[in-house]
Amino acid sequence: MVNTMLQLKVIGLGFLLCFIFVFNFNCSSNKSNALHSETIRVLSFNILYGGDEIDFDKVVEAIQKADPDVVGIQEAEGNIPKLAKALGWKYFDTRLHLLSKYPIISSNATGWYYALIEIKPGKVIAFSNVHLPSDPYGPDLVRAGVALDSVIQNEYATRYYELDKHQKTYDSLHQIGIPLIVTGDFNSPSHRDWTEQAVMTRPHLKYNVDWIVSKRMEKMGFIDTYRAANPDVLTKPGLTWTPASPPIVNENETHDRIDFIWASSIDKVIHSTLVGEEGGKDVEISVKPYPSDHRGVLTTCALKPVPAPAFIQTFPLKDSLLICYYSPNPKDLSIQIYNESGQLTQEIKDGKHTYSAKIIRISQAGSYHIQLKSADKIIAENDFLQVIESHKPILNASKNEFKVGEAIQVAWKHAPGHRFDWIAIYPEEKSTNNDYYKPEQNTTYLIYAYTYAKESGKLILDQQSKGNGWPLKAGNYKIHLLLDDGYTSLASIPIKITDK
Repeated sequence: MVNTMLQLKVIGLGFLLCFIFVFNFNCSSNKSNALHSETIRVLSFNILYGGDEIDFDKVVEAIQKADPDVVGIQEAEGNIPKLAKALGWKYFDTRLHLLSKYPIISSNATGWYYALIEIKPGKVIAFSNVHLPSDPYGPDLVRAGVALDSVIQNEYATRYYELDKHQKTYDSLHQIGIPLIVTGDFNSPSHRDWTEQAVMTRPHLKYNVDWIVSKRMEKMGFIDTYRAANPDVLTKPGLTWTPASPPIVNENETHDRIDFIWASSIDKVIHSTLVGEEGGKDVEISVKPYPSDHRGVLTTCALKPVPAPAFIQTFPLKDSLLICYYSPNPKDLSIQIYNESGQLTQEIKDGKHTYSAKIIRISQAGSYHIQLKSADKIIAENDFLQVIESHKPILNASKNEFKVGEAIQVAWKHAPGHRFDWIAIYPEEKSTNNDYYKPEQNTTYLIYAYTYAKESGKLILDQQSKGNGWPLKAGNYKIHLLLDDGYTSLASIPIKITDK
């Protein structure tokens, strides 16, 4: 399937020429492979349903005040391009929900698990962004008097195994020594916060808990950057869930530290603090009113970027395509573009440029595969989608009527390709918009699955799907394609379940 790996906002010919100049300048700057320590500022920020719920401009102001180099956003709801434009930043990735002052390199090889950030010409680090399921929430269970064994089993069922899909990738990056930053709303506290000494410092902290998600991240070789910079949990609890200011926050909410910046293969953590509401505990950077129900985490660290691998990627312009590519050891380079039928549609010879950028025209919309070759050997490849603006998302089911317990095959086309676009089944009479601000046990969708950033594809909804509504009872339902972990329905189709 074809993914739009990266969205780059290109404003006018002036920026385009600047972009090409930067890539050509990098060619002469990449001669030395010596690794020097660099400083980078990273922000993890859950912006609350796209940042529009309270004040979008304040989301922008909070990021500007924090002055990060890279931001991992959670709950983006399709607003990553809008945020990048408001900030005036050139680089963003809708699949990983990243904003960056530095070029972002994404490819088939990185999947939606991570991207490379070129923080120096020809030198990169790896960056990932995570948002784990929220419910049932562990600290709420502790507050309710649930036994420790049941609390831990809930962590396994809801969040721990979600890291399985990430660990293989993270381990491979750790083994080669590339610095890796992971931002995210993990919806799970840290075992370093729930110590014997901290018991009853908050009403719900009734006993110490070795929270298994944070322990797993440490076992994978990561440093919890906030706790590394602020080791005393009693004086610096660093609670990120949740500020008291947004009107949507329940007065009896269970506050904890569930937003993290994890790092591996770095030199040191220099500083880490919170971005939040004015006067908030441990908050060093604030805006008023504060626009989210999560405080942000801001970390400054020192690390040594590594030489960039070969890559090729595309950036859609208004009526053409910008191709940017890099080969550390160029020899007889060529670019080949294939359509979805596997037919070669264009070939570009480029000699021996290390860095380069080219503009081409693609006359037909559709899915394409692009390869960078050196002496006829493929050294980098990628996919891209040439979009026609009038194309709207389309949903199809394999049939209109299913029996109780029968698997439901769903296909989609022309989805935005955001990281958390998802497909869910609702009772026919229920509106998706009614699910905002509800914990999962109170939402009206029944079963669902993520599209994992694919603009087009197929999936099966059955007993393996997420949600608590399987098997669907006899009745009328709607299948919805929903935007980026939110409840905006982009397309829907009716289906019927029968017991005959």
